[in-house]
Amino acid sequence: MENKLLLWDIDGTLMSCYRDGTIAMNETFRRRTGHANACGEVIVGTSMDSALVDSIMEKFGIPREEKENIIGEFAVILKETVENNNTKKVLPGVKDILDILSGYENIYMGLITSNFRLGAEIKLGSVGLNGYFEFGGFGDYPGEKWDAAEAAVEKAGQLAGKPFDRENIYVIGDTKYDVECAKKIGAKSIAVATGWMKYEDLEKTGADYLLKSLEDTGEFIRLICGTCP
Repeated sequence: MENKLLLWDIDGTLMSCYRDGTIAMNETFRRRTGHANACGEVIVGTSMDSALVDSIMEKFGIPREEKENIIGEFAVILKETVENNNTKKVLPGVKDILDILSGYENIYMGLITSNFRLGAEIKLGSVGLNGYFEFGGFGDYPGEKWDAAEAAVEKAGQLAGKPFDRENIYVIGDTKYDVECAKKIGAKSIAVATGWMKYEDLEKTGADYLLKSLEDTGEFIRLICGTCP
């Protein structure tokens, strides 16, 4: 079997921790500006965390040299927020799939997320999923999600010792943004209706594959590699 690369979204795909990222971001800026809903004060769409922070800092006139400190403060608050969230969980089927696929030498798994790398590590670490991923594209990246995805693909190629064929790259996520990301980099998209978008809405995104959940681990494994001998 040829080398295959899976790039996983986090929130709504691998795990659920409700709106902890937004809650932590708002609290970070509340402490600096007094505004309780800083994220709601700017229009960023589906931007990466770095772009979100830039927009909020510009809105409230916070000097750019403060950005590193703000990210550090956010990480501390996010960790506290996630630790206090008793409803956070790994989504059904995810752990079994990761356990199975991590056993194959020619299957590489990374992350593609709008979260800062620190935020991603905190969220995944809170539910025991950090050990499955050694590379990825993160919200620290200055561009869009697909720009970070290209960086992740390049890193994966370095680890594998050769570039991946685009037909063997999969982006797994729960939103139209993830499907768009896959299209932008010429990869296949697997949309999973376990997050904010309903199955019926994901049907309209043109995803290559559409699943209601990852509970049927056999279905997902067959989709990726047939019988995975």
